[in-house]
Amino acid sequence: MVLDTPTDKRKRRTHNAVLDAGQTLILRHGYRGTTIEMLTAAADVAVSSIYANFGAGKVDVYAALAWRTALTHVEQMSAPIDAVDPVRVVAEFLDRYIAFHRENPLALRLLALTDVDKSESVSVGEAKNRIDTALGELIDSVTRAVENAGTDVVPRALVLNAWAAMNGAVSLRQRRIVDQPMLDAMLAITRADMLRHLTGASNENR
Repeated sequence: MVLDTPTDKRKRRTHNAVLDAGQTLILRHGYRGTTIEMLTAAADVAVSSIYANFGAGKVDVYAALAWRTALTHVEQMSAPIDAVDPVRVVAEFLDRYIAFHRENPLALRLLALTDVDKSESVSVGEAKNRIDTALGELIDSVTRAVENAGTDVVPRALVLNAWAAMNGAVSLRQRRIVDQPMLDAMLAITRADMLRHLTGASNENR
């Protein structure tokens, strides 16, 4: 499957090199501005190697990169939490979410598969299904943490509201409507607003 990292060492090296190159080039030039020729040069592989690993070409590279980004997101969000207090657990989830998008400025577009369509490759549809499942499980995890902390509103609604607000703020930054300091301020407000609804939250936790 195009989305999965090959077990063969040589193919795995090519797979990862192309995805690394794709991430850099798409961030710099956009998906439409990135060509197969640019990918081959940046990854130092032959055109035939790209199509041998990504049958539909650039669109499959994008789909595989989106899935790899989702796996990275899940890994960071699912690592052991360095907190016992339920409110601090929720706060750490928020901080990890913010840190992930700060470190991966292309993630929002990739996770939404913004630049491609399912009609272009079956890999796009498969990536969408996998990403939707992975993100749904992350939302479930944060919702359980909110339930453990206690809240004065519907737990899942609180999580989804914060998620939407943070994604919206990141999107504004990507469109250069706001600068980095404004983005940081918006994310801090969303974080504080969510924690304020936790019944066990103190001023220190917020």
